[in-house]
Amino acid sequence: MKALTLLILVFSVGWIIIAENTNQTVSFSMFQSASTTSNETDLIEEQKEMEKQWQQEYMAGNHTFNNPMVIQDPYGEAPLTALTKFHTEAPSRITVTVASRGETQDISHTYPAFNREHEVPVLGLYPNNTNEVTIEAEDRQGNIQEKTVSIETNDTPAFAHNREVLESSTAEMEPGLTFLTPGKSKAYGADEEGDIRWYSSRTGGFVFKRLSNGNLLLGASDSEDNRNDYLFETDMLGKVQNQYKINLPNYEGTNVIHHDAIELPNNNLLVTVHDNSNSYVEDTMVEIDRDTGETVETLDLKDIFPSEVHEEYSGPNESEGDWMHQNAIWYDEENKSILISGRHQDAVMSLTYPDMEINWILGAPEGWSANMDEKVLKPENGNLKYPGAQHAPMILPDQDNNPDTKDVLLFDNNRVITRGDESISKDFSQGIQYRINEEEGTVETVWNYGKERGKDFFSNVVGDADYLYETENRLLTSGYQETEDGYQATVVETAGTTDEVVYELELSGIEEGDGRVVYRAERMPLYPEAWNYSSSSPAGTSSE
Repeated sequence: MKALTLLILVFSVGWIIIAENTNQTVSFSMFQSASTTSNETDLIEEQKEMEKQWQQEYMAGNHTFNNPMVIQDPYGEAPLTALTKFHTEAPSRITVTVASRGETQDISHTYPAFNREHEVPVLGLYPNNTNEVTIEAEDRQGNIQEKTVSIETNDTPAFAHNREVLESSTAEMEPGLTFLTPGKSKAYGADEEGDIRWYSSRTGGFVFKRLSNGNLLLGASDSEDNRNDYLFETDMLGKVQNQYKINLPNYEGTNVIHHDAIELPNNNLLVTVHDNSNSYVEDTMVEIDRDTGETVETLDLKDIFPSEVHEEYSGPNESEGDWMHQNAIWYDEENKSILISGRHQDAVMSLTYPDMEINWILGAPEGWSANMDEKVLKPENGNLKYPGAQHAPMILPDQDNNPDTKDVLLFDNNRVITRGDESISKDFSQGIQYRINEEEGTVETVWNYGKERGKDFFSNVVGDADYLYETENRLLTSGYQETEDGYQATVVETAGTTDEVVYELELSGIEEGDGRVVYRAERMPLYPEAWNYSSSSPAGTSSE
């Protein structure tokens, strides 16, 4: 990485956050142990050099539609992608199709703009394969020409799980790939038959999600030490748009960005980090200005709990000061609040943002201080299965046409840490949908899946539950299930709020403590609707 263009030392307890983009590099640092970044790799600058080399090669040749230039893994970050460059005599729109195996649907995408110069991303290649890719050019008069090219890819990635598809009813499934986010490995996407069609070459973990502009936000490392201290904003080709580094010099662990990061309505990023000023971990968030990297807000969850809660915590990771173990954030646009999940408090909380005033608490009623007890939601019908060591709460679109209610879907690991029903702890895990009446302070269960599968569906750690917006299906991830030979993960898609399974993927070969534990799974289209690819080279922007 080139020397910083600007270094600002903030002499207070804070964070080192480095925002790197094509225009600036800014650092915000703690005075106790300020660090430099001169030995880091600036991926954006490296990739600009790659693009210059392509453009020189392209200009030196005569790459017509019938003789396209093909660059496999153009940015060195996504090996199952390619970029084709060519020109057409008439302004044309381009469709690319990667031929799929067996009953799997071909992966096809149309770029609607009519251009003469074309730079066309190709996504969805198979690993260790000679991929047949069809390029179709259609001019304004409807004349179509077609060209097929072969693109070679390397061996199947060694980090991938053993994958077995137990159910795949494609007509009833949410379209897209199933993207698997590891605890500490490489993220990848599998199609409906379990074949890998996209993966990142960068070791990372926890954070893998699509932003509103179609880009990916990845938590990752930029070095061999696997210190998860970077957030990369990339497109599906692996082109880095922004890179942010959070450097905690007093923290010796590798999970600097330990569980989640979200995009706020103001375009900033809200990230789960560590305090770094005391002996506690996983109880702090920072809001990062997307443009400058400046820390806009620092939110310490110890501020809303009585001190004895973190001082007297006794449970998993007690010696590390992991009293909260915040593992999720979700922004609630309706009332400008956030949902947070505290695994070691067995509770989901709604907090105003950024003031962090408590709206409500979804958790078993015992063990709360007097001022927090009044915020605990009461069961609508006198009985409720409260979450235990839960993960991934999200707010669903309106489900009942009642403005006073809010539906929350989450993965209930059902392991009692601090509060809950010990008699059924660890008997099962489940996806569960709660309906919360915020006006009355009550909650009820409207759907759940997993309990009937018993211990076979139990995940001691990690898990995910997603509402799928096109089909209204639910996608559940039980990410760390103990078996006779080690551990496995199971991803299940149910049809709406029924128990009908339309997709089930079993991922085996996980060892104890393995970084390949499946933290979350996401169903997303390979080509994001909001993505409008354009490189910095002239061929990427030229039109008729």
